[in-house]
Parts: sequence; C-alpha cells; structure tokens
Amino acid sequence: MANLRSVICDLRFRAAKRGPIMRPRFYYGYVILFLCFFNMVFVRGAFGSFSVFYVALLEEFHWSHGVGATIVSLNSLVYALVSPAVGYAFDRLGPRILMPLAALLMGLGFIFSGLSNSLWELYIYYGIVAAIGQGGLGFVTQSAHISHWFVRRRGTAIGLATAGQGFGMITIVPLSQLLISRLGWRTAFMLLGALILLTVIPANAIFQRRNPGELAQLPDGESMDSGEKPKASKDAIKRYQWTLTTALRSFPFWSVAAGHLALGSGLFLIYTHIVAHLVHQGFDRLLAAFILGVMGFMRVAGTFLWGYASDRLGREKAYGVSVLITVIGLICLLGIGSASPLWFIYTAAIVYGIGHSAGNPTYGAVIGDIFSGKNIGTIFGFLEITFGLGMALGSWSGGTIFDVTGSYRWAFILALACFALSFLAIQASTAWHRKQTTKTQERGC
Repeated sequence: MANLRSVICDLRFRAAKRGPIMRPRFYYGYVILFLCFFNMVFVRGAFGSFSVFYVALLEEFHWSHGVGATIVSLNSLVYALVSPAVGYAFDRLGPRILMPLAALLMGLGFIFSGLSNSLWELYIYYGIVAAIGQGGLGFVTQSAHISHWFVRRRGTAIGLATAGQGFGMITIVPLSQLLISRLGWRTAFMLLGALILLTVIPANAIFQRRNPGELAQLPDGESMDSGEKPKASKDAIKRYQWTLTTALRSFPFWSVAAGHLALGSGLFLIYTHIVAHLVHQGFDRLLAAFILGVMGFMRVAGTFLWGYASDRLGREKAYGVSVLITVIGLICLLGIGSASPLWFIYTAAIVYGIGHSAGNPTYGAVIGDIFSGKNIGTIFGFLEITFGLGMALGSWSGGTIFDVTGSYRWAFILALACFALSFLAIQASTAWHRKQTTKTQERGC
C-alpha cells in the first residue's frame, strides 16, 4: 500500500542520516503491545461492567431502563466529543504523558461514582470525568500508538492489543458482579477506581515510548544495513502525509465514519443491555454477568484471529465472514427465552462473541492503512466521534425500545442492521484504497 510504504521510507530516510540500524535483539514494540493490551483490559473491562452496575442502579433508584441508560449514553457522548482533543494530545504530548493523566481521571471518576447519591452526580463522575479518562486511554490512542510500531503486521498487532478488551470482559465484569453482590455497587465502583490508579498509572509512566525512533529501531523490528539507501524522495513521502483537512475532504473518512457509527451502535446496544435482557427472561444475575464474560472470553481469541485473518485475507473478506457469524449469534441471542436451555445460551454467547470481536481491530487497521502518518492520532480522534455517538445511540435506543415495547426484540433487530451497515462501509473504504493504490505510480523503497 502506497501510504504504508511511505511511512517505512520516511523512517529509513531519517535512519540513513544517523547510520545503519541493525535488527535489535529485542524489539521494544512488544513491550508497547503488552501495554496497549493492559490498558484495553481496564478500559473495556471497567466500562463494560456498567451492564452489571446498571441492574443494581435501577433497583436502588427505581429509574426506568431508558433513564438508567442515559448515564452510559452521556459517557459515550463525552467520549466521542473529546476524541479529537485526545488524538491531538496524543500526537503532541505522546503516550508517556497522556496515558497516565487519562488513567488518573478514569480512576477518580470511578471512585466518586461510588460516592454518588443522585443521577446528576453519576452524570458528572461516570458520564463526564471517567469518560474523558476513557478517551485518553481507549481505542484511539492505543490503535494510533500501535500504528507507529507495527506496519506490516498492523492487523495482527491491533488484534492482539484489542484482545485485552475481551480479557477485561471475562475478568473485570464477573469481578464487578461479585463485588456488587457481596459489598454493594458503591464499594465495587471505588475498588475498581483504586485498582486503576495503582496499576495503570505507573505502568504507562514508566514503560511507554512514543515511537521506534526513540530507541533507534524501525517498525516491526526491521533492520537496515549500512549499504542500503532509501529510494523514496522527500516529495514522494510528503505526498502521502495526511492532514485533518485532506482527510475531511476524502471519501474514506466519511465511509469509515458512517461504519463507525453503525458499529458503535450495534456493539453497545448489546453490551449495555444483554445482562438486563437475560435477567428479564428470568435468569440469575450472576449467570447473566457470566454470559457477558463468555462473550468477552471469545473476544480474546477472536480479536487476534480476525486481526491475523485481515493481514492474510484482506480487511474486507475477513470482516465479511465475521459479520456473518455475528448475525448468526445475534439471531440466537434473540431467540433466548425463559425456557431456553443453558447450552443454547452459551452457544449464542460463543458465536456472537467470536463474530463481533472483529469490529475494532478491523476498523483500527483500515484507519491505519489509509491515514497512517504523523497526524494519525488527530484523524483517528475525529473518526472516533462517530463511534462514540454510536455507543451513546445504541445504549439509549436499547433502553428506550424496551420501555416502549416491553422486550429487547426490536432492539436486537436494530443491532443486526447496524452490523450489516458497518460491513458495507468497510467494503467501500477498502475498495477506494485499493483503487487509489492502483492509480498511484509506486516509488519503492
């Protein structure tokens, strides 16, 4: 891909001025990859736990499903609105400063959420403060960060990092339900916040690095011999340096934005309401939380699988298969009733868990493929607005549809349509990129 090649050319061009770069004994990108995985565990696990907090909050405050869902909808909306600023801050400050600050806000937001006694307090602490921290530590910064360290294996790397989301779901979500059952939702909120402060802040402050150049390394741990010279001129490199202005004027930006909106809506409609759906059908809350954890467990393997598949088969082919599996899983979830056997519920969770896990790594890789460069954080941040809006829309619409109809049937059907639209957006974006790459006169390194 032409613009990916230009990134490598740029790094090699600069490296040639400093002398030969040999293949390192240990590539530090693997440390960065683990940190991104670690951050994703807490971001997805902590915020995915709202589905179990949601049931406890409805019981204590006697809110309707729609009103209760406005808390996570506000969180998602704020996450969306701060994403451009977060992306810009990532490009300017770097991860070693931004990510510890984000973890501080996220941890404090959870602690003060546990001290809340009203809806407006939860709006402030969970809906705003924690959401800002979530933005700085979430998918935008992690995917943009990985795009600097991995080029040829970008899909696989993003898949491995986003597997942390699934690991967070299978560990932190059941842990949250256990804490709520034994200590109450307030203590559970505060303990999660303290855990974030004590682990995420020091890990990122100590081990984060901005890019391979800081350690005299190249992306993917490649080497460059002293006799090797970069063939790309500066003009060729500049041609593929995206800015926010050029991105906003391009077709793939708006295609990805539309797909991101649909993906966020579908994912968070299910994430927010699957526990409430199962409880409404008469199942035990701990079992419902465990089912959500099963989806997360499948996401651990699924994100790596789909990231690897997208590197080998192509983004659109791999994502097409994943959406088909997602639709099958959603139809099974839709068919769950009070008399459904446990094996059927687990099967539905496993199938849906495998299928839906392709969304984030695929979109992250496609954005990296098309918009890679020094401004990727800013561009990614603006694209994340639509994903955050989708999160808010999906969470709110699921609760509202339940209040109107008394079930989640039409809400889950809406999720089906959202996943289908996200697939069409990937198809359009990758087709555009392929066409532009073919038209471009390649200047190899």
